[in-house]
Amino acid sequence: MTAIIDQAIREMERKQRWQHVAEQMEQTRREDPQAWADYLAESELVQGPPPRSTRTAPEWEGLITFPEERDEGDPGRDLAR
Repeated sequence: MTAIIDQAIREMERKQRWQHVAEQMEQTRREDPQAWADYLAESELVQGPPPRSTRTAPEWEGLITFPEERDEGDPGRDLAR
């Protein structure tokens, strides 16, 4: 029984800690746009640029053209690939 309670406490503390981090990040974004821009730039240096689309796996990136990305004049453009 004690193990279950200990696990629940650890989980609650973990959730509270990440909630606090999220609140601090949101406060920085709102109140200090320059610091937020610096954070995003540094994050991109470390992690690389964000994926062009979150709808595909990285290994498929650039191989699929979604309807919203197609040229209006060439509806079958991606079929030739």
